Amino acid sequence: MFKKTLKLAVAGLLAAMVAAPAAAAYPERAITMVTPFPAGGATDGLARLLAEHMSSKLGQSVVVENRAGAATTIGASQVMRAEPNGYTILLATNSTLVTNRFLFKTLSYDPDAFAPIGMIGVGPMVLLSSKKHGFKSLADVVQAAKKKPGSLSIASFGSGTSSHLAAEYFQKVAEVELLHVPFKGSTQALPQLISGDVDLFFDMVSTGMPQVQGDKVNVHAITSRQRMSSLPDLPTVAESYEGFEITAWFTLVAPPGTPQSHTEVIGKALKETLADPEVRSRMLAMGIEPSDGSPAALSAQIKQELPIIESLVQRANIAIQ
Repeated sequence: MFKKTLKLAVAGLLAAMVAAPAAAAYPERAITMVTPFPAGGATDGLARLLAEHMSSKLGQSVVVENRAGAATTIGASQVMRAEPNGYTILLATNSTLVTNRFLFKTLSYDPDAFAPIGMIGVGPMVLLSSKKHGFKSLADVVQAAKKKPGSLSIASFGSGTSSHLAAEYFQKVAEVELLHVPFKGSTQALPQLISGDVDLFFDMVSTGMPQVQGDKVNVHAITSRQRMSSLPDLPTVAESYEGFEITAWFTLVAPPGTPQSHTEVIGKALKETLADPEVRSRMLAMGIEPSDGSPAALSAQIKQELPIIESLVQRANIAIQ
């Protein structure tokens, strides 16, 4: 009787094991990486570089989706509302997670609610000018701006973005008045600078410097505190105005409530990607210093930057309704 019962129990257990579906391994399908800037710009280039290498490490495609506009809030809001299943992530910037909370009276998303994945990197911007002016130096730009306040226009990636903050900060320290002209990213702003429809632009190194090398625009300074090793002859704004420093940084986050087990899988792929010599080389060529890909680095960056940006936004009196 015992043997018969045991056989029946074993048979029942085996049948249950066969009938029960195996636990699904994540990820089972493609992951969408939303970038809140248009195709062709610096952020888009970074997103596609990461997506290419992370796809091979995850065993599933990472597909980049551009959702530009409204100081990154369109893309951020889309990801905030997405199902928290690990199949939608956001390539967020400091505008998304830090600056916007000080710019908007009400935000369509909660910048503190995203599930962190990991820090990607930090990059400075370069101050460019239209060839029509023939500016040779930062001093030339300031002199022209002071001669006719408000006569020079300055493009940005969009209101409240790092490019806009750099423009506002520059006006403050140089004591000049410029006309701000917001666009939806570098790909829209650069053609207007090249044509001379706008006069100045703080752009990322990766998109701005090729235009300088092609003799389409002039470059005058970089926004990092120290000169870049790859651009040793380009002075910093801080060399003329002590303490000036504005950079753009990039990170990956997921919708609130995304399982930690899923964000850890993506985070591991991000860390491995950022450790890849080819990826690091290409990021440095973009003017972006790679981070270690950890959530801790992201938390530290946000904590460090919150009081600085809050002070800058208040001082420059920037607001978006």
